[in-house]
Formats: sequence, C-alpha cells, structure tokens
Amino acid sequence: MGIAVDLEDIGHLLVLGMARSGIAAARTARRLLPGTRVVLADRQSEPKAAAEASGLEAAGIQVELGREDMALLDGCDLVVKSPGVPQENPLLLEARVRAIPVWGEVEFASRFLSNTIVGVTGTNGKTTTVELLGHIINASGRSCRVAGNVGLALSSLAGDVTAEEIIVVELSSFQLEDIVEFRPGAAILLNLTEDHLDRHPDLEEYFAAKMRIFENQRAEDVSIINLDDPRCRRTVPGHAARVWFSRRAGDDKREAGETAEPLVFIRDGVIRANLHGLDTASAGVRERLPQAWKKASAAASGRNGNSGGEVSGETGSREILDWREAGLKGEHNLDNCLAATAACLCLGLSPEEVAAGIGSFPGVPHRLQEVREVNGVTYYNDSKATNVDATLKALTAFRRGVHLILGGRSKGCDFDGLAREASSASVSEVILIGEAANDIAASFDLIGGEVVMAGDLGKAVRIAAENAEPGDTVLLSPACASFDQYENYEQRGEHFVELVNKIKARGT
Repeated sequence: MGIAVDLEDIGHLLVLGMARSGIAAARTARRLLPGTRVVLADRQSEPKAAAEASGLEAAGIQVELGREDMALLDGCDLVVKSPGVPQENPLLLEARVRAIPVWGEVEFASRFLSNTIVGVTGTNGKTTTVELLGHIINASGRSCRVAGNVGLALSSLAGDVTAEEIIVVELSSFQLEDIVEFRPGAAILLNLTEDHLDRHPDLEEYFAAKMRIFENQRAEDVSIINLDDPRCRRTVPGHAARVWFSRRAGDDKREAGETAEPLVFIRDGVIRANLHGLDTASAGVRERLPQAWKKASAAASGRNGNSGGEVSGETGSREILDWREAGLKGEHNLDNCLAATAACLCLGLSPEEVAAGIGSFPGVPHRLQEVREVNGVTYYNDSKATNVDATLKALTAFRRGVHLILGGRSKGCDFDGLAREASSASVSEVILIGEAANDIAASFDLIGGEVVMAGDLGKAVRIAAENAEPGDTVLLSPACASFDQYENYEQRGEHFVELVNKIKARGT
C-alpha cells in the first residue's frame, strides 16, 4: 500500500531517470506545481537526454547528472521514478526506509487527469491495440488522446487535454509496478507470456505487475480480458465488471475460476458481440463519459437503429465485421481487434463505427509493417517483436519462404521453442545478429537447425536479399531488445527500412 500524499503538500519533488517519462514528469511538475522545488536526477553523467539539461534548467528544473548520493533525498516529499529505473536502485531503497512516497510516472500523471482512461497491458500487442483504439475512436468523430509506454508520456497530457477527450494509455509492467491509486475506467489485458526476465526476478512477479492494472477498479468500471490465455484467467483483482473476449464462439462456455462466457468472439471468420451483455457491464463507464460522447452515441443509435448487423438467434450476438476484411496480418492481431472491439462498444460506439475503424486502420510502424516488394521478395519490419512470443505470433502470418532475422540483446527468455518453430516448413533461413546470436544458435544446435551468423543488420539484409527467391518473405522479427546496437526498437526498424529501400531491382 502506498504512502498517502497530496499534490498540494509537495514542496520538494525528486524525479529519477532522465528519459522520456522522467523529463515529461519534471516538466509537468514545473508547470502545474509552481511552488514546488523540482529536481531531475540521473545516475549517468551523460544520459541520452543530457542535451536537454540547459533547457530544463532554464524552465526552473534543477538537473543533477551522475549523482546517486542519498543527499538527493534530503527534504524530499515525493520521488517519481521513470519506468526504466529498477526497484533495487539505492535511492529508491533509501526513500522507502525514510518513508518517502515513491510513485511511478503514470501514477503521478494520473493525479492531474480527471478524464476517463482506458488502460491497455499485456506482453504483446499493446501498441497495436492502443493505436487501433485511438484510430477507431477518432474516426468516429469523438475525441481521444493516446499516450503511455510508447510515444507520448502520460505526464505530457496533464493540463493539455479537454474534458471531452478520453485517454488511451499503453502500460508496461515497469509502469504498473509503481502505481498507488491509478484507476482506469476500462482496463484491457491482452495476454501474458515470458518477457522482461532481465528485470523481474521471475514470471510470477512479472505477471503480478501486469495484473495491477485492475486492482483499484470499482464496480462501475470494466475489465476486458483474454479468455483464451490461461495465465489471464487467474484471480483478477479489483471489483470491475468482467468482459471476456475469445477466438471461440460465445456459446462455448468454460471455467475461468468462475463460469465465463465471451461477450466478443469470432465465428466463421466474423467478429460478433453480445451488445446487451456489454451494455450491462459498461453502464458505469458510459455514465461517466463526457456529454459529447453520450450525444454521439445517441446519434449513432438513432442512425443505425438497433440492428448492428445480423442478429444470431442462438446467442443474441450481433455481427461486427468479417475479420478477413481487416488490414492487419497475423493471428495475434485478431486478439487485438477483439479487445479493441470490446472496449469501443463499452464506450458507446456503434458496431458500424467499430467496423469502419478496424477496416481503415493502417497498422503500426515496426509491427509487421510491410516495407517494400523488390525482385519479387516482400520485406516486413517487425522490430517491435522484442520477445520470443511476439516473434512466434509474427510467423503465423506467413506460410512459406520466410528469411527470418533474429537477435539483439536477450531479455532472459528461452529460445528453444522459437528454434523448433523456426525450423518448420514456413522458415527457409534464419539469420542471426547482435549479442544474443550465440545463445539463439545454441538453441538451434539442440535440434540440428541451421543458422547464418551475420553480426549486424546490414549484413543480415544483404544475405537475405541474395538468398531470397520471388514469392519469399524477409522478416525482421528479432525476439530480442535492441539496446546492444541501437537506442531503441524504432531506430532498429528505421535502419531496416533504410537498408531495404536501398536494395536495387534486378536489371537496373
């Protein structure tokens, strides 16, 4: 349980970690807590954001680089930590000994925001689902802002959103492990698989951090959960109404600690939803929505009547859209669409608005992003696949002729299962890069699989381009973090796109 503190009582604030979230939290504190002394500290003497130090100091923020001494805590009323700062950081340990509250950046930001928040977590699919939600909502004419783990830090929205906007926020385990009162009106759990074991001591702690998204929810909130993932079907904390989504039909009930029936599901390739069940579960959320949202929902209901597509007499479900008409590739994106459908319907959007938004969604950069076809070979950038499960899911989008580029910095995951899958008929070549190349190669050796050691991405693309035949696919889906050779997965993906765009068509 966190130590209680009110924003107006903070005379001295220490922000730890001079990355995107830490800088946003410090700037927000300076803007919205004018009487507070704001100190932004980083243990590195030259962090990547050090170039911003002069601008931060000009704004009235005290910047301390290369310091981790306990004197930083003297007189401190609150510590706000960036998600990248580990729990065993000496300053955090000492802050807790001194009974100084420690909040994550998301917790801090949420104290300034009265807007309805939709939180999205899970091991994989968070970014796609968040961006898909933002796209569907904004395309419907309602107003929505997207923030969180990728892109804009949540703190950046404090004081910069109107009452008519809702916020969709991507939440990592690193952000959720430091919440205190953070409470999303709608919370989505997509899946739970092995990841971040270089930071969390074991899977149970990692899963527990993810489940914290639900713990402060009340009866008038809604939790949207993947019924097909057994790790998500554990005891869910909080008191929100439960909405399950599934790839299986709505009349296929199963036990999930309680008898659970999916309210959003797919049958014969068509996504369907039990609108009555969703309306009942989300009544409290919809009651708290901005007035403009309620008017938009009433107008949509008036335009569309209560049809919402074909009604199934067997289940009372309604057709939303044919999944084959969506532009997203891969089985995992079906889960993302089911979750987004459930959330949007809970927020009062009509089935037609949801279908139109999914159908027009262009996808997310670095996530199964089609880069180019050249010499009959199609290149896909999946740099955001930074764990084994993400890469396994990416492979489901392709049936044959995949030249798979793997590697980077390991996150403590086991590569044996990936080696078995990548030795299947769909993958014709595995090319390894980065620090983890030897570990991945060892997993392939166990099953007699062959790999090509490239070392870096430039050589990997050259090898793939030379070996690929017309109709083949070159897929960058590394199953590893990027920090051995790049600042982030975005930079790695951008480099891949640049390399692919330099490939010359034969005969030119």
